[in-house]
Amino acid sequence: MRIEGLNGLPLKLDVEKKEESKTSFSDLLQNFIKDVNNDLINAKNIEQDLSLGKIQNIQDAMYQIEKADISFRLLTEIRNKALESYQEIMRMQV
Repeated sequence: MRIEGLNGLPLKLDVEKKEESKTSFSDLLQNFIKDVNNDLINAKNIEQDLSLGKIQNIQDAMYQIEKADISFRLLTEIRNKALESYQEIMRMQV
């Protein structure tokens, strides 16, 4: 049995390869650090506005402050794990 495409044209199966954007680990880490820094700056500004009474939505302010805190703690843990890994590699005997 012969399978034909529309209007008698044979079927042609093309698999398109999508070009994935290749991001290096250092670029990914730099972007993450920039995001954490922006979160910390935003939290500092919100804390100042909160102390001056300019904030109307306290829940949103607390969300932004906690988001910055969690992001900073995650960045600190990533740094600690990277340092531990580096130290472990340096202790290896070749």
